[in-house]
Amino acid sequence: MLGWLLLAIGVVGFSCAGWKDLKTTEFEDWLPYSIIIAALAVRGVFSLVLGDFAIITDSILYGLIFLGFGYLLYMLRQWGDGDAWLMGAMGFLFPNATGFAPFFASSMPFPLLVIFNFFMVALVYMIVYSFILGIRKPKVVATFRKNLQIRKKAIVYVFALLLSVTIFTSLYLSSVYPVTISAFTGLFTLPFVAAGILVFLQYARAIENDLFKRKIKMRDLRVGDVLMTDRVRGLTEEEVNKLKKKGGSVWIKEGVRFAPVFVINLLVTLFIGNLMALFIPLI
Repeated sequence: MLGWLLLAIGVVGFSCAGWKDLKTTEFEDWLPYSIIIAALAVRGVFSLVLGDFAIITDSILYGLIFLGFGYLLYMLRQWGDGDAWLMGAMGFLFPNATGFAPFFASSMPFPLLVIFNFFMVALVYMIVYSFILGIRKPKVVATFRKNLQIRKKAIVYVFALLLSVTIFTSLYLSSVYPVTISAFTGLFTLPFVAAGILVFLQYARAIENDLFKRKIKMRDLRVGDVLMTDRVRGLTEEEVNKLKKKGGSVWIKEGVRFAPVFVINLLVTLFIGNLMALFIPLI
């Protein structure tokens, strides 16, 4: 029952954050805070009733680790502080697979599995999001073609190298483990995935240059806008008012509205398990 209660908290909380992020580009600070408080409250009650204090101590330990990891990405300007708190909430909710048995068996520690799956889900999400956002913009398509033309040789070389490594790895693993090389057919998708990622990065650069950077008048600033010179943190109402008084223009940046990834990753990890097992069955 504990697992299902935590799942309900996560689905409701992360879904609300995702919806707000898609609708307004931001979500209130109290959303991740409330997920964390609810997770700790439920885990605290169960730890007292069951006499197992690991239920709450594991949550605190891994929650703080996930929060620290999220803030590291924030300091590196990879995402906003709200996303860092959502990452922390993921750790407070599920430091282990309480009440759930992943469909794909994995020797990978569950917290590491959550992080690994997160980036795989995030990659797919970003590709779909960016494609939908830019496909109808002729300027983006033109920039993408130009970027691809410049780097096409490098992409081909990387693909050829990875394919060679994949063939060698498959042959080696089939000689070490009691399986045939056909068991590693999923491994052969990795060079194609890597080449696809490199192609997508050229598209992402086009999106960033042509859609995610805008120069606007100070009077048009809104709460939640992110300055090009700032970390991924939305402006507060007080900051917006101060900047408007200065006048002039300012560059702002937008980005992928990332919060929906958290609820997707939660469901994928608990009900599917190790996504890498789709490519390498031994993991």
